[in-house]
Amino acid sequence: MIEQEKIEEIKRQTDIVELIGHYVPLKKVGKNYRGLCPFHNEENPSFYVNPEKGIFFCFGCKKGGNAISFLMEYEKLDFPEAVKKLAKNLGIEIDTSKGLRYKELYEVNEFAAQFFSSCLNKELGRRGQNYLKERRVDFTRLRDFRLGYAPASGGLRTFMRQKGISTELLIKAGLLTPHNEIFRDRVIFPIFNLSGRIIGFGGRSLEENVQPKYLNSPETPIFKKGDVLYGLFQAKTSIRSREEAILVEGYFDLLSLYQRGVTNICAPLGTSLTDRQAMLLSRFARKVNILFDGDISGIKAALRAIGLLIDAQVEVYIASLPEDTDPDRYIIENGIDQLNGLIKNGDDFFQFYKKHTRVETVEQEVALIKDLLKIISHIRDPIRFDRYLKHISKVFGLPLEVIKKELDRKEEPRSSTQIKISKEEKMMAMILNNREYFHHTKKVLKPEDFQESGVRRIYERLLKNEKFNIYDLTDMIDGNLREKLFSIIMTQESLPESNFVKVLNRYKNGLVEQKLKMEIRQALKNADDEKVKKYQKKLRELKLHSL
Repeated sequence: MIEQEKIEEIKRQTDIVELIGHYVPLKKVGKNYRGLCPFHNEENPSFYVNPEKGIFFCFGCKKGGNAISFLMEYEKLDFPEAVKKLAKNLGIEIDTSKGLRYKELYEVNEFAAQFFSSCLNKELGRRGQNYLKERRVDFTRLRDFRLGYAPASGGLRTFMRQKGISTELLIKAGLLTPHNEIFRDRVIFPIFNLSGRIIGFGGRSLEENVQPKYLNSPETPIFKKGDVLYGLFQAKTSIRSREEAILVEGYFDLLSLYQRGVTNICAPLGTSLTDRQAMLLSRFARKVNILFDGDISGIKAALRAIGLLIDAQVEVYIASLPEDTDPDRYIIENGIDQLNGLIKNGDDFFQFYKKHTRVETVEQEVALIKDLLKIISHIRDPIRFDRYLKHISKVFGLPLEVIKKELDRKEEPRSSTQIKISKEEKMMAMILNNREYFHHTKKVLKPEDFQESGVRRIYERLLKNEKFNIYDLTDMIDGNLREKLFSIIMTQESLPESNFVKVLNRYKNGLVEQKLKMEIRQALKNADDEKVKKYQKKLRELKLHSL
């Protein structure tokens, strides 16, 4: 939405120490500034800001990034909001319409939403109106969701043709197959990204015998259903202000609560919660209340979601509905006040696990406790981690020492100082830390010189764009690699050019030496004396050259 050149200008001009200093008292320590981390509770400061590189990193909770990502994390802003705020501070004008990738797909979806909404409000949409009334959803009170209706007779293709939209573009947007319109005789739920642009649609069939009951747009360049939460765009301000979210299973559960004033609410798109959705929700909420259906599938879905949300570092509570009841039906039968009470008094995830996981033998109870320990072992905040340990001790009547012993036996070391860093990771950190010498790097190293997939992906991106930053690559590498690279970059000094070239060549020579030794072993195995002599000669020459 914002031109990349403008984003880079904003990052260059922002004084990250001054920015973060408004939120966190910082003290200069060598080339960095240090303070107490704003993202987790700590007594000893482990949060560092590097003004030269324009980045921050916490050695405690492992959060790191640039000025934009700091604002996104601290103030729970989405990317465009954070950029706009920094731009305003700098007096920089930005145009959000320029440089919008896949602009034509957003435009097609907007036209489609207009078509579906228009149909719902006409006599043509009487079936859709009646169905919503049956479900006690007042679409006139939910205008922000822009509900619609796809007629059984179709009509979208004709409407789009009048707008000059090609069949090929409709197929690319996921609204059309080569022969048919995707949505017919369905109530339509437009799906928004965090910036308020429509990226896809969900549709509910009006006949119970028509399958699937719920149909989402196929994935497109702008729509990945595992990355999106329905209703989050409309609810993000409410969630952010309360720091608390309610997670429901489906469209109608959400709309039923929203129209009754429960606005801090969102839902997965008819599938199990994904780790990416959990991380997205954690940007806005410190606490999540799961409100899934009371049937077996709802309970199983809640159990799966708990682990993902704990991994995302949020508190998790679960409101248990009566068997075979969903939130929508519960409201109709008992009223919104009673449902709010149910949410307010929800079980913590320990109690929910204990209540809904059948335990009939000692071995089953042991398995349950180990499952819970596995979940809480991912909590990074030391205070929350300690609190949960004491809680599991109380709930299951186990001595705290026994629980800690089990965790110490099974879990990897929690201290960042004990994390092993490979040669490839060290080399990549050095390359990122000495970007001005990249012209040397690309002459010496090739992508295949990196065997670790995450490191290789970074190097391939560097070859395409030397200016990219490690904190922009959360979609490319896992958090563990990102944390390692950040920890090195924050503490490692830049090298003089001659030293950098020496280290680079030494690394390359080490790779060549390793390969030659492997070739010699293979030649010996095959009793190929000629090849053995050939590779041994090359190895001697390499060692002489390296001296």
